[in-house]
This record gives sequence, structure tokens and C-alpha cells, in this order.
Amino acid sequence: MSSLRFRYLYWVGTILLLSIAITISAEEHKVLTLEDSLQIAKQSNLILKVAEQGLESSKAQLKIARSSLLPRISSTANYTYFKDVQKSVISADGGFGFPMPGEDMDEMPTPNADNEAELIELEFGAHHNLQGNVSLTQPVFAWGRFYYGYQAAKLQYEAAEKDFNAAENKLRLDVHQAFYRVLIAQEFVTVAEQSVELVEKQLKIAETSFEEGVTANFDVLRANVQLANAKSQLIRANNAVSTAKNSFKTLLNIQLTEQIAVKGTFETPEVKIQLDELIKLAHEKRPEIIQSQLNEQASEKQLNATKTRRLPDLSFFSNYQISHNERLTEMNRIWSLGLQINIPIFDGFATGAAIKQNESIVTQLRLGTKQIKSTVEFEVRNAYLTLLEAKTLIDVQRETVAQAEESVRIANLQFENGMITTVELTDTQLALMQAKVNRLQAQYDYVVGLAQLEKAIGQQIE
Repeated sequence: MSSLRFRYLYWVGTILLLSIAITISAEEHKVLTLEDSLQIAKQSNLILKVAEQGLESSKAQLKIARSSLLPRISSTANYTYFKDVQKSVISADGGFGFPMPGEDMDEMPTPNADNEAELIELEFGAHHNLQGNVSLTQPVFAWGRFYYGYQAAKLQYEAAEKDFNAAENKLRLDVHQAFYRVLIAQEFVTVAEQSVELVEKQLKIAETSFEEGVTANFDVLRANVQLANAKSQLIRANNAVSTAKNSFKTLLNIQLTEQIAVKGTFETPEVKIQLDELIKLAHEKRPEIIQSQLNEQASEKQLNATKTRRLPDLSFFSNYQISHNERLTEMNRIWSLGLQINIPIFDGFATGAAIKQNESIVTQLRLGTKQIKSTVEFEVRNAYLTLLEAKTLIDVQRETVAQAEESVRIANLQFENGMITTVELTDTQLALMQAKVNRLQAQYDYVVGLAQLEKAIGQQIE
């Protein structure tokens, strides 16, 4: 019985351990494609979240500006208790117990036993007092001041949307750069591993030739040195992968302890759009240009609103008030309405200074728009030329790698037959490694250059 129980627990424990191992293995080998990386970045990147909150803030500011066009309604209510209320006396023949105009207090008759019955004591006010008030104010005519303010806030919100789009474009470029940096680092590891394999074969050939007395010990020593150098390059390549992955995970807001890998290729579509058309697209679609133009228009609306501060404005008001205390038989109700005109006369030259300030802001924004257009055109031209250069290098390096691989193959055969020295064989192997590195670098430059071009024109290239 105990044996069966032991076997049962053994198999259950084994299954649990396997499940845990499979789960850990799956977590350790999380593979991300470029599209996966872009989606994660949009959801988790902290810089984009900050830009999103800026957009929300601008949306709230738009609602505040809209509220200036709507009526303002407010209400107040209060309750007051007076422990003692004001009292006075009045004589039975109609005179009040306080001096008449022109009389002194000393001239007032003092109540005594003879005239006390002729005086009446009165209380002014009440102990319990309740009052409520509701008021409404609505701007009627202000020369478009509030509407200009609302239009300015609306344009600023649209500018904030473009700022968010610019942040998305920048993030897309950053993800492309970080993703392909990991990818090329992994490819460099493969090249370094291939180099180690080649040198190890070379070392075996040199050792065999030395044992047979065909070559001197120099070839063996030379091969050992080259193998040590190749292994050093492999260590550096592996370390570069770790560094690139950490940078990539930081951008995606992934825990640095999480194990990831990237999966992708350097294959991208060839750009067939001409430079002039790309520059035109950038002027039309680049978020930074549109944002600057919207800010310029918003500043002009704000300038118009500031100018109206010199002019009178008209508003409508209405007020409803109720009051009650224990002495009243029914509640007092007072309702009023009317029009109010406000005529500015002198504000200490504040309006004139504000107008000058807004005019200066408008001029700055116009100059800023021109500067942004110039910068964007430079980015487009630079990215386009980089793309053309990388494309040419890819075509050249494709043939160079094939030729270098054939050279290494022939050199290995010649080295095995003692026709060339170790130095000559090493030169061909280094040439092959350099050709592969140059090809990978050209491919990296092309895909990143394409992402830079897409960011420069403000849209993806189909």
C-alpha cells in the first residue's frame, strides 16, 4: 500500500516539475517580432504615456474654454441664529424709544412708574433666519472674446493631438532602431561563431601537418593566437547582444530580468518614391509642422480675443432669493433680472501690453514653423541619401561575401596541401568575416534608414 502511494506521489511530483520547467522555459524564450514590439511599446512605453496625459490635459482645457460660452449658475444658502435680537420701545402715542432728529439722548424721557404703561417694547429681527439665493449670468455680446478663446483652445487641442502623433512616430523609429540593433548583434554572434569554427579547423589542419612534419610549429602557434582572438570577438559579440537587449527592454518597459529574443529579417521593400515627392509628403503629413501651424492659428485667435478687452461687453443676469424666519407667516420670494454692461475705461495699459505680447508670440510661431519645415526637409534629404547609400552597399556586399566565401574555400584546400602559409589563410578568413560584417551593417543601415525616412515624412511607406 505504501509502495503504491509512493509511486503515486512520485509521478505527481514529476508531472508538476515538468509543468514548471515547461513554463519557465517558455518564459525564458519569449520571442518578439517587430510588430509585437511595436504593439508592446504603444501600450507600455512611459514616454508615450506622458504624451497621452498631455493630450488629456489639453482636452480638459478645451472643456474649460467651452464653459465660457455657457451660462453660469450659482446658489447660496445660509442659516443664522441670533440668541438676542435688537429691541426698542415705542410710546403708546406713536413715539419710538430713540431720539428724533435734532434731539439728544439726554432729552429722551426716562421710563418710570408713572409713564411705563405708556411704552411698548418691540423686537427687531428674529432668532432663526434662513436665506437662499440662485443667480444666473450669461454673456450676451463681447465682440467674440469668448468664442475666440474657445477656437484657440480647440486649435491647441488639435496641436496636442499632433504632438502625440509625433511622439508615436518617434517611438516607432526608436523601436525599429532598438529591434534591429538586437537583431544585428545576434547576427554578429553568428558571424563570430563561424569565424571560431573556421579557425578551429585551421588549427586542426596545422596540428596534423606539424605532427606529420610537413609544416613548422609556427603555423600551430599562429592558429592558436587567431583562435584566441576569434573567441574574444565572440565574447564581445555575446556581450553586445545583452547590452542591446537591455536597451530594447527598457524602451518597451519590460523587466530587465525577463529573457527575450527577437525574430525578424533585414528584408524591406525598396523605396520607389522620388525625393521631391517625399519632401512634399513631409510638408503635408509631418505632425510637427501641422502642430506648429495649429499653434500659430491658436495664437492668432488669442490675439483677437485680447484686442476685444478694450471694448464694452454686455451680459444678462437673473437672481431669485428666498428668506424666512419664525416671525413671518409666509416665505419672502424676490426674483429679478436685467442686463449689465461693462465699459473698460483704464486698466493701467495692461491690455496694450498683452496685445504686444501676443503679437510677438504669433511672430515667433511663424518663424518657428519656417524653421521646422527647413529641419524636416533636411531630415528627409539625409534619410533618403542614407537609404540610397545603404542599398548600393547591400548590392556590392552581396557579391563580396560570395567571393570571400569562395576564396576561403580555395584557401583551405591550398593550406591543406601546403601551398599557402597560415598568414595567407588568415587573411582570407578575416576578409570573409569583414565582408559579412559590412553586409550586415549595410542591411541594418537600410532598414533603420527606411524607418528614419518614414518618421521624416510622417507616415509609413507602402
